[in-house]
Amino acid sequence: MNIIETHDLVKTYAHKNAVDHVNMHIPQGSIYGFVGENGSGKTTIMRLLTGLVEPTSGSFTLNSVSNKSSKIYEARKQMSAIVEVASMVPSMTARDNIYYQSLYLGVKLTEEDINELLKKVHLENVGNKKAKNFSLGMRQRLGIALALMNKPKLMLLDEPMNGLDPQGIADLRDLLIELNEKEGMTILISSHILSELEKIASHYGFISHGKLVEEITSKELQNKCRKSTTLKVDNVEEAQKVLEAMKLKDFKVYPNGDAQIFDEIDVGDLVVNFQKNKIKILAINSSDEGVEEYYLRLINSVQEGSSKEGK
Repeated sequence: MNIIETHDLVKTYAHKNAVDHVNMHIPQGSIYGFVGENGSGKTTIMRLLTGLVEPTSGSFTLNSVSNKSSKIYEARKQMSAIVEVASMVPSMTARDNIYYQSLYLGVKLTEEDINELLKKVHLENVGNKKAKNFSLGMRQRLGIALALMNKPKLMLLDEPMNGLDPQGIADLRDLLIELNEKEGMTILISSHILSELEKIASHYGFISHGKLVEEITSKELQNKCRKSTTLKVDNVEEAQKVLEAMKLKDFKVYPNGDAQIFDEIDVGDLVVNFQKNKIKILAINSSDEGVEEYYLRLINSVQEGSSKEGK
């Protein structure tokens, strides 16, 4: 079952589609990594889902409830979001932020509930420290505590890892995994730190210039990400000739002396052919393509296809 679906969703600003006929499918219980360049439409889609802006056309469902239904307000009560900036009062402590926001939102929290929220985001020992004196990572975790007050089934996080140091990223990552695995929470998270998304995402949506280019599971992505063998040689021009003579079709050579081969190869045969042509191999290693490399390759291929169609 999909907890979020969008159907030809469009949002237009100044005669330009910021979101361009997007059809998303976010399974219940997933961590959905939303990947795209700045201005690709990620934040706009989150704003549409939360009701901060209305679609120009198209529709979406939250827990099978259409945004065109009066019941969408009830469906949104099971959702929380941090879009752009977490809302908190800098002059208040973490505890006071939770207490007063719960009053404002009409959420009944006991002292035990507040203690549990602080413990969940590892802020139980900050005492009377004001939020303005928190590190960025602590503010992010307080923002998540505030978002957890209504015990949501779905959480939307817009670039929550931006600006965090490595420890802050690790703490946030562990918290999101815990919320997903122990509480069954579905999380839609956008991030530029794709190496971190690889560690937590079960599904991905790749978006560019308002268009959803691909949706893919982490397992499918692992199968699609290409393995490569990279060689550093003393004569890259001659190396290219040898690779072409070996009938290899998927490789790249670089001016710095690197040759990257994506075809399946017998390294022994490669070494023999290079030796025959007096090409020295200075270094050799193999690697798997990551999410970032896959995304860039995907987007480049789409853009190349679009430019060809336009000619």
